[in-house]
Amino acid sequence: MLRFGLALLLVCGPVEAFAQARIVGDLPRKENKPLESLAGVETEYGVVRTSDRVRLRTIITRPAGSSGKLPAIFHTQAVSCGSLDPLPADRLSVLGGLAWRSGMVLVRVERAGTGDSEGPDCSALDYDTEVRHYREAFDQVARHPWVNGDRIVVYGSSLGSTTAPLVAQGKKLAGIIVQGGGATTSLERMVNFDRLYLERSGKYRPDQIHDEMIRRIAFHQLYLLGRKTPQQVAAERPDLADVWKNIRGGAEAPPHYGRPYAWHWQAAEKNFLAAWAKIEAPVMVAYASYDQFEPRASHKVIVDTVNRLRPGTATLVALNGYDHSVWRYPDEFAAYREEGGQRAPEALLDPMLSWLKEKVMPR
Repeated sequence: MLRFGLALLLVCGPVEAFAQARIVGDLPRKENKPLESLAGVETEYGVVRTSDRVRLRTIITRPAGSSGKLPAIFHTQAVSCGSLDPLPADRLSVLGGLAWRSGMVLVRVERAGTGDSEGPDCSALDYDTEVRHYREAFDQVARHPWVNGDRIVVYGSSLGSTTAPLVAQGKKLAGIIVQGGGATTSLERMVNFDRLYLERSGKYRPDQIHDEMIRRIAFHQLYLLGRKTPQQVAAERPDLADVWKNIRGGAEAPPHYGRPYAWHWQAAEKNFLAAWAKIEAPVMVAYASYDQFEPRASHKVIVDTVNRLRPGTATLVALNGYDHSVWRYPDEFAAYREEGGQRAPEALLDPMLSWLKEKVMPR
């Protein structure tokens, strides 16, 4: 804790301590929740309005004492429905480090039904609506008085890495960063989730994996491509009836990773690699070697595709010894069980900051 506090003082300077946060606009605060308070950071709680008349909370930060328009980072979230408010003030996080150390504006948008945001609960929010809300929010915050609309970076984490290139389509960007998500199809992604589960969870013998994977592939084809609920799959294929309860993110986090089936059906329709092929801004892709979900190949295909089209514009960063959430583990099996890990956000934050300094910040 002391080391972290000293680091903040070095970044922020003496007693630029805790800048006052404020609310602007007409979206009320829910449940009298206190405002975020971060050392060396000015925070504005604002609002954007979507085309379906939903008010979404924006949380926009900039370095305390700054003025004028700054380059900005626009964040697209992982699949889970948690709020992005507040960032932890007593420990380093990737988003907190970007707010503190990048010298840029950081833009967070609370999804519908999350935090102060209106609309359907996040657990009922479909993929297409989520992407549209992000795109509409992007256009509005690009005009914010703190933001240099010509110098915006989209940063997507985990399954936010799939929404990031879709949000970016047709937008003027200074760059795009993703971590923990690749450009393979959603069908391949879910099949790979299952492969890693069978290999690393310790619940299956090696001789069981082949037959179990065949069953799971058949299930996902009906579920994701056939747009059938797990219950419909079970009725149509009784031999697959028990698959769903053993799929990670299924029965233990209903409907599926906390999102509706339609979210996953719509994601399965998306051509992510085609979206990446249209990105003309510099690209950084970070891959963790002990990732519990995404293999290196699904990350590397982004970099390879972009560099074939625009040589030298995409960078692959390897986070060796780290997992999906950027914790350090002794091996991939301990990472999968989440045993003996240490939080290490700087493993991702440091290369991100270096890349942003080189590609985005004024020289």
